[in-house]
Amino acid sequence: MSYETFAYYYDSLMEPQFYEDYYEFILKHACFDSVLELGCGTGEIAIRLAKNDKTVYATDLSSDMLEVTKQKAIEENINLMLQCTDMSCFSTSYQFDLVLCLCDSINYLLEEQQILSTFMNAFKSLKSQGTFIFDIDSLHKMNVILKDYHEYEEDDDFIFRWNVELIDDGFVHHYVYIEDRIENEIVEENHYQKTYEVNQYCQWLYESGFRDVQIFSDFQDYKEECERIIFVCRKGEDV
Repeated sequence: MSYETFAYYYDSLMEPQFYEDYYEFILKHACFDSVLELGCGTGEIAIRLAKNDKTVYATDLSSDMLEVTKQKAIEENINLMLQCTDMSCFSTSYQFDLVLCLCDSINYLLEEQQILSTFMNAFKSLKSQGTFIFDIDSLHKMNVILKDYHEYEEDDDFIFRWNVELIDDGFVHHYVYIEDRIENEIVEENHYQKTYEVNQYCQWLYESGFRDVQIFSDFQDYKEECERIIFVCRKGEDV
């Protein structure tokens, strides 16, 4: 499911430092001029890369997310190529130095074949020796940190409620409620996310053609009990 009206509130709930950390991680682990970002959200990473003179194609399933990205790009006076695209069934005639799929976007793919198709699409979209960087929420986060998670905030301007239900191993349901007292608007959205063992993702990457895969967690060396697992995958020279 894609974000709808919630897209216009998304940035107010995120920490800017998270994007700065991710931006630095990308620059450290990839050498590139052209970028395809799948699930670009509100464009925070895409805009940072474009301001660094990278050619950026940013895609998302949510037209609302892309509208937010478009407005930001106009304000920053930068050029982004935007497209509403399903990452599991897209194709492109152009190849990129880098493909990104960040901020647990992969976890919104609930069918195994969708994940495999996305990895295959990413592989085909890369130039020789190109890099694919994506992340997932870990099983530890899904099963332990998010289990029965509840968050509630209220002030004069808005009410925010976020409830998470653990449906099954690595499978959660998010319910988000926002009452905007300034705009006199109520937003309610339901989202589902699913994650798997690291070895399963490695198997899908192998089936997609990737042989060089590095794994990190929370921008550091990999450890099992973490929140975010980041995969840095490189396409071979002769592929």
